[in-house]
Amino acid sequence: MLFCFLLPLNPWVSVLAIIFIAVNWLLSGRIYFNFKSFLSPIPILFLSFYVLHIIGLMYTSNWTEGMQRVETKLPLLIFPLILFSFPIKSKKGISSILKSYVVGCLIASIYCFVNGFLKYMETGENWMAYKKLGSFLGFHPTYFSMYLSFTSFVILYFLAEKIKTHSFKYKIGSGILAGWFFIIIILLSSRMTILGTVLILGFSFLTWMYFQKKLFQGIGISLLAIVLLFFSIKKVPSVNQRTQAAINSAITKDSTKVNRAPRINLWNAAYSVVKENPWLGTGTGDVQDELVKIYQERNYERALKDNFNPHNQYLQTTATFGIIGGVLLLIYLMAPFWLAFQQRDYLYLLFLSLVIMSFLTESILQTQRGTLFFGFFHTFFAMRLLENRMIKN
Repeated sequence: MLFCFLLPLNPWVSVLAIIFIAVNWLLSGRIYFNFKSFLSPIPILFLSFYVLHIIGLMYTSNWTEGMQRVETKLPLLIFPLILFSFPIKSKKGISSILKSYVVGCLIASIYCFVNGFLKYMETGENWMAYKKLGSFLGFHPTYFSMYLSFTSFVILYFLAEKIKTHSFKYKIGSGILAGWFFIIIILLSSRMTILGTVLILGFSFLTWMYFQKKLFQGIGISLLAIVLLFFSIKKVPSVNQRTQAAINSAITKDSTKVNRAPRINLWNAAYSVVKENPWLGTGTGDVQDELVKIYQERNYERALKDNFNPHNQYLQTTATFGIIGGVLLLIYLMAPFWLAFQQRDYLYLLFLSLVIMSFLTESILQTQRGTLFFGFFHTFFAMRLLENRMIKN
């Protein structure tokens, strides 16, 4: 609970909570008593993805960068080791952990919003949108909006789970809370997160209404929500400008404007690295060096200035570890997705859907905020899947 509460507020402090958890885990001796728990397919899959980064050090030339990548991805090792051998079995405990994350995100969003408003009053500049809004906690807008999007999923999941037994106040409060987070997501102006959140919630809502035998009513509400969303985006300058810029970049045929659509340039560069190192990739530490060479050759000025990564986790992993690594990443995501679908773990499906879409436009696992968020919740839900399977068996 402490880790989840601190995660959106300060990742460095949340690491202290991980240290306490790890010490408790070591003292419990669970790794020795429950060693067999690591021998099932899901734990092996989770641990294999991290081991791949260790193997990648064997043929990398930039060891300094490689060791930094291995360190950044430590949550992908630590959380599976702890949670698969020391599972949380209480439903109340699982619920409390998720709720503590919601509270942490609520405090983080209010803190940023209030500081943005005060900055606006002080300077007259718009500090309540895009990069400036999350800057008060050192949050990139894509990561902040991803955190908040999942928070809204948690709130709506708890609401829908027992919709008939919840009080009217609980329903209103949940709606207001989810609405607040969605407003902040709009202000953060991360186009993929906005699109992903709308598509995932829209599909989930229509599916839920179908099972409630209210599909046509659900379609009507969805159409109304789309209209309101369209006008909301039009009224938020940062979202409107970025969306229009993306459209213009997609339809322009002027090949001289290499910086007009930076992500397209980054993806092309990463694809070139993959073609040069198709099977094993460049190794854990060499991807960025190879990308920089291509940026220089093609005069990608902005990419060189900001030392951009590919901004696509699938390309990032494939360029690093080749086709073998890319396939392993897909299995790492899709195998639990299929198991969650079979067990009807809807919250896990929502989480994975959000991550799968976020991976398209960001190299999420290249940052501490990304690996902490993904590493914990991916393992947390997988742990719950395994526990549910054991109970049924």
